[in-house]
Amino acid sequence: MEKTYQVIVSGLKGDKMTIDLCNTEEQMKAITVLQLKEKLGERVPGKAENNMDNIRLIFANNKQMVDESTLVSYGIQHKSLIQMVIKLPGGVQL
Repeated sequence: MEKTYQVIVSGLKGDKMTIDLCNTEEQMKAITVLQLKEKLGERVPGKAENNMDNIRLIFANNKQMVDESTLVSYGIQHKSLIQMVIKLPGGVQL
């Protein structure tokens, strides 16, 4: 029996979405943050799929996840909870 690797994403209004990532451990090790964002874009209503640059994902250490990094590099496993937030315009650039 094949296992479906999933993560749970806490949305902008506190709603939780279960995102199917892949079917093997090898695939799970290769999934990037950008690939997760693409999957989220398919699920978020509206035109989010065209505007995923404004979406930030945060895991347990409260650090923003980098698109090119793999999920496992952050310690993300099957059924991990990831927070989704929106980048607001403005602010200070250092």
